[in-house]
Amino acid sequence: MVKAEFFESESNLLENIPSHMPIKYIESVEDKEEVPSLLKPVMLCVAIAFGGFIIGWDVGVIGGISNMESFQNNFGPLVDLATGRHYFPDILIGLVISIFSIGGALGGLTMAKTGDWRGRKFGLYLSMFVYCIGLGIQLVHDVSWWQFFAGRMLTGLAVGSTAVLVPMFLSESAPLTIRGAMTTLYQLMITFGIMMGNILNYAVRSKLSNPLDNISWQLPIYMGFIWAAVIVVGLLFTPESANFLVTKKHSIEEAKISFAIMNGISEDNDASIDFIEQTLKEQHQTERHACHLNLFEFITGKPKYAKRLLVGILVMPFQQLSGINYFFYYGTSLFEKANFKDPYLPSIFLSTVNFVATFGGVYLVESLGRKYCLLLGSLGMFSCMLIYSTVGTFALEYRSSGIVMIAFTCIYIMFFATTLGPVSFVVVSELFPMKTKAISMAICSSFNWMFGFMISLLTPVITTKIGFAYGYFFAGCLILSAIFVWAMVPETKGKSESDINTLYETEY
Repeated sequence: MVKAEFFESESNLLENIPSHMPIKYIESVEDKEEVPSLLKPVMLCVAIAFGGFIIGWDVGVIGGISNMESFQNNFGPLVDLATGRHYFPDILIGLVISIFSIGGALGGLTMAKTGDWRGRKFGLYLSMFVYCIGLGIQLVHDVSWWQFFAGRMLTGLAVGSTAVLVPMFLSESAPLTIRGAMTTLYQLMITFGIMMGNILNYAVRSKLSNPLDNISWQLPIYMGFIWAAVIVVGLLFTPESANFLVTKKHSIEEAKISFAIMNGISEDNDASIDFIEQTLKEQHQTERHACHLNLFEFITGKPKYAKRLLVGILVMPFQQLSGINYFFYYGTSLFEKANFKDPYLPSIFLSTVNFVATFGGVYLVESLGRKYCLLLGSLGMFSCMLIYSTVGTFALEYRSSGIVMIAFTCIYIMFFATTLGPVSFVVVSELFPMKTKAISMAICSSFNWMFGFMISLLTPVITTKIGFAYGYFFAGCLILSAIFVWAMVPETKGKSESDINTLYETEY
């Protein structure tokens, strides 16, 4: 039986269920007062979302690790003749940090596909396996920097895969009544990981008496094994996505069980039957029209698929060109240049602000809408970056300059955490029609990783040459972002796929 016939026959069968309904199901339909118990589903969603923690963990620890004397002395290919210690040239340390983003781009486009072939859980299991191999390679510290480099490439590959699979798994499995809130857990876990990574860096650096002790850079990497184990254990208790079970595995009974668990209802509740029936009908329509789709439908389709893809591609790089990873990857070295006695403390403070402010993004994205969130964030971050760069370039010798820079960096991060950070992903997830969403989102995500790579690679070299004036580049990009959002980004809040199609037929 071909796929279209399977989905059509199963859909028709479910439509006839009321006339052949078992007693148990009739009783559940008559009982309209069943109240879903969402405690277990919420806990399972937290377990899934924890996959985002390892992304934030890398962002939080790598900047501090690469700035540690023990790391530089252990891997650095150059020797300081005055001290006899090894160190990295700027371009090489940028490459070691940024290769993670190249791995992320490749992982999202390749390894994440296993989630479609074998299931979301299998894809995440495989990602954690590759992640642990990458961590192990990084910890073999007696060869050369290239071995650490290769390990970061592998961990990036795994994390790039989770960056696709975790939001997908969450959106498919979260309880229908709180799906939006549960999906935002992913971004929240990323910010939590950044904060915890900065805290650990500070702890190992401040507690170790010997700054050349390798445990200072090894411990944050060892902790990665613990986070991978937490993700795997959480997945053991989490059912496979009901959507995957219906559309890929064709297992109706397993899908009903999964949907019931993740919505806190009984398996024979009418909501479970409704979900299965609707999914079967939608998939039947998709299979019927699949033969009419061409390979480049995501570009040639109407209305204006190519323009939508361009908007999505630009939204993601502008998120990176805001300069956020300029602070999170290199905050420690930046504040060291700003004459802070302990440059690790400001990084903890900034990552805490980022974590707490992300909660506000959940409110703003619904109250202001997508377009005005991005516009507000671009203009607010521009103002902060302009002041930060000006103080760092022209007034660094004043005693209060460091405090002013920290203050405006905090405001900048608050703007990012409530606007460009979470809202960029929301816009991209809503912009494309279902039939091309997977490929379109993968392309947009790859541009996000690639621009992250370029910024991570070039920042050490550029800041060595022009210092804090580098911030003017990001300020200019933020102005361009505001103009782009105003002119090209549609408001997708509360709009269905057909509503967005109409927007592109009439206004955009």
